[in-house]
Amino acid sequence: MPRQSDSTLSAIKGAIDIVSLVGEYLPLRRAGSRYKALCPFHDDHNPSLELNPERQSFKCWSCGAGGDIFDFVKGIERIEFPEALRILADRAGIALETRSAEEGSGLSKSELFRVNEWARGFFESELAVSAEGARYLESRGITTGTGRRFHLGLSGERGRLQSMARVQGFSLELLESAGLLARGDEPGAGLRERFRGRLIFPIHDDRGRVVGFGGRILPRVEEDLAARGQRVAKYLNSPETSIFHKRSLLYGADLAKAACREAGYVAVVEGYTDVIAAHQAGLRNVVGTLGTAFGEEHLRQLRRLAERVVLIFDGDEAGLAAADRALELFLASDLDLRVLALPEGLDPCDLLNQQGSVAFRELIDRAVDPATYVLDRAVGRFDVESPEGSRRAAEWVFGLLNRVPAAHRLGVELKQAKVIDLLSQRLRVPLETLNRLRRKLVQATDRRRVSPVSWSEPQAAAPQVDVLRIRVEELDKTDLELVRIVLNEPTAAEILLPRVAAASLRDPVLREILQACHDLYAQDLTPSYENLMLRLVDPSVRAFLTGLIAPTPLRSPDAAPEPERAVPAAWRERLEKMLDVLDRREWRNRLADLKRAREETDKLADPVAYRAIELEYLRLLTSGRTQKA
Repeated sequence: MPRQSDSTLSAIKGAIDIVSLVGEYLPLRRAGSRYKALCPFHDDHNPSLELNPERQSFKCWSCGAGGDIFDFVKGIERIEFPEALRILADRAGIALETRSAEEGSGLSKSELFRVNEWARGFFESELAVSAEGARYLESRGITTGTGRRFHLGLSGERGRLQSMARVQGFSLELLESAGLLARGDEPGAGLRERFRGRLIFPIHDDRGRVVGFGGRILPRVEEDLAARGQRVAKYLNSPETSIFHKRSLLYGADLAKAACREAGYVAVVEGYTDVIAAHQAGLRNVVGTLGTAFGEEHLRQLRRLAERVVLIFDGDEAGLAAADRALELFLASDLDLRVLALPEGLDPCDLLNQQGSVAFRELIDRAVDPATYVLDRAVGRFDVESPEGSRRAAEWVFGLLNRVPAAHRLGVELKQAKVIDLLSQRLRVPLETLNRLRRKLVQATDRRRVSPVSWSEPQAAAPQVDVLRIRVEELDKTDLELVRIVLNEPTAAEILLPRVAAASLRDPVLREILQACHDLYAQDLTPSYENLMLRLVDPSVRAFLTGLIAPTPLRSPDAAPEPERAVPAAWRERLEKMLDVLDRREWRNRLADLKRAREETDKLADPVAYRAIELEYLRLLTSGRTQKA
């Protein structure tokens, strides 16, 4: 994907309200002019995540995560920036820029299909001669025949794909566009093979064409990297391309079509090896998602496979959390949906290997409809034998029902009525009382339909975001205040930037932010939060920047924000004070440099140089005393 212009990125950000976006993933609570939520990026038990509608930003005051809508989608969906960009552009209805006429007409889909087909064969041939790959498949219980059926492959550590592709006449541009090669994060970094050292799972569309790849890091490679202090993702997918859209693809769908029609239903699991293990055990009506949250695009694909869908989630906290996030979707669909949470600690692959296909089929037969599953979860989460537990269970269920998108309500009224009826039976509370409670909860929510979930209730954590913590208390206070002023008062740039070079700041993160301010100012652009977020790349710096522009005094990220009524001193007064402090610091630094130079210069061997240094030292010393006086 070509780099998008700042105007395109700004248009996407302007079209999407961060409160509405985050509200689709998390229950929100209004707090003055802002919103709060339990942070999904760490194990949060108090609402540490803060949304700023004015700045269109988010910030967690506990784990340090923060940024704009692009950063949030990258973190919550566990995807890279190009994929987040495509998702948000689609949501905003904004077409992304393509290559200009000067750069060429771009690559066709047929070229991408062709290079992917070749790469699949190359990876297969690499696995065929790899003893390490064979051992890994054996450890996962995958036979050679099953591996061939799914066209499993291997990308070796030697990285032969690029050289072999050149022999076949494939250009580097094509390999990069297909996601087989990727550029390093450092400026000017060259191309590298994306999947090196991984077992390869080719991903096909429903027509059997290779649209992308998934890669699982080999255990030995992972251990070697860890020993060198390097961390890598266990699973890695191809980036979004014109033929690969992860949120709308189902792994194994091309192989499962006939079996789904014959069985009358399709079963959906979460992992590649889960799908492979099921097919190997004779359950060929099983497909899998590609590591993304279950969404409406998946439902559209499943509709084409069968009328009944059984969603199977792992029997751990992460699996139950994934099921909970999908509950609204279940209740908003007119598909015949069933839900199955496996026994604790088991995933489909483990269960099949340990107990066989018969036990797995029996569990599938016991899958329940969404209404029953909702009630089972509510009863499991709360002590419904107590009045307080019953109230919290009812509020949790109604919070879920109230978040079902209004566009779907006409088709799902019966489902919701069934949920309330079952809730009445389980809690032994009259329907009239429950309906009255629900009406009160609806009236209490704001126009964004804030969920009434109890904030003391433990919530399952979503993906961990690997953002380097930048601690405020470890930074130079003067430099920090200067940067904060120029960020929060853009007109201060005219005063500060001509007087303060980025190189004069002591901390790298503050230098990077101030340098970006200088670059914008040189182009007659305001160094605003929005413009800076379009320039800064490092996620740690972006998260830290979001904290700097928050309308609360800076302090440790572990501390909660202060009340909104807290008002800092007038910025001009603070700026002049900080500039004076910086001038004094520069004066002391210059004096120390001259004193050191004088001590290192031989007065007898080079009297002219010594005299010049001494005069400059005395002049600077005198001027400083005068200013101080």
